[in-house]
Amino acid sequence: MPSSPKPTKKEVVTAFRTREILAAARNLMEQRGLEAVTMEEIAAAAGVAKGTIYLYFPSKDELIQAIITQVGEGLLQNIEAAVQAPGSPAEKIQRVATLLLECLIKERALYPIYARDSHRLGQGSPQGYWRQLQEREDKFFELVTPVFSQGIAAGQFIPANPRLLTFMLRGMIRGMGYYQMVEAQEGSVKEALPVFFTLLFSGLTPRIPAAEEVAPNEVT
Repeated sequence: MPSSPKPTKKEVVTAFRTREILAAARNLMEQRGLEAVTMEEIAAAAGVAKGTIYLYFPSKDELIQAIITQVGEGLLQNIEAAVQAPGSPAEKIQRVATLLLECLIKERALYPIYARDSHRLGQGSPQGYWRQLQEREDKFFELVTPVFSQGIAAGQFIPANPRLLTFMLRGMIRGMGYYQMVEAQEGSVKEALPVFFTLLFSGLTPRIPAAEEVAPNEVT
C-alpha cells in the first residue's frame, strides 16, 4: 500500500498558522464575545502580521465558520468514541447527551452562529461550509440512531422509529441551546441538567403499568 505523500514545508507552516489563529480567536471570543473581537486583535494574539491573517481567513465570518467546523469535528470524534465504548444503550445515550451539553456550555459564544447557519438550509452560506454542516449532521445520525435501535431491541427504550428518537434528542439539545441564549447566563444549562435527563429517560423508558391498571384477566 503506497504511503501518503509527505507534507511540504509550506503545508506544515500553513497548518500550524491556521491552528494558532483559530486557537487565538477562540480564546479572545470566549473572553469578550464574538462581536467585540476584531481580526487585528486575533492576528496580534496569534503572533502574525495584521495583513497575514487575511491570507488564511479573508473575513471574520469565514474564521468563525472554521472554528465551528473544528469544534464540530472534535465533537463527532468524541461521540464516536462514546458509542463504541462498552455499556448499555442507555449508558451510551447518556454519554452522547452529556458530550452535547458540555459542548453547549463550553461553546456558548459560538452557538448562536451555528444555530443561525443550521436553519438557513444552505441559503446565504458558502456551499463548502454548508456541505460540511450537513455531512456532520449525517454523521451524527449515523452514529446515534443504531444506539436507539439497540436499546429498543433490548427493551430498554420505547418501541419507536430510532431515527425519530435521534431527531428528538437533537431537538432537546437545541432547545437547551436556545434556553442558554435567552437566559444569557453561564450556568443556565448546568442548572437545567437534572430536568433534561429526567425528561429524556422518563420518555425513553418503557412504562410499566400500575397494579390498578392491569386488566383482571392479566392477573395471575
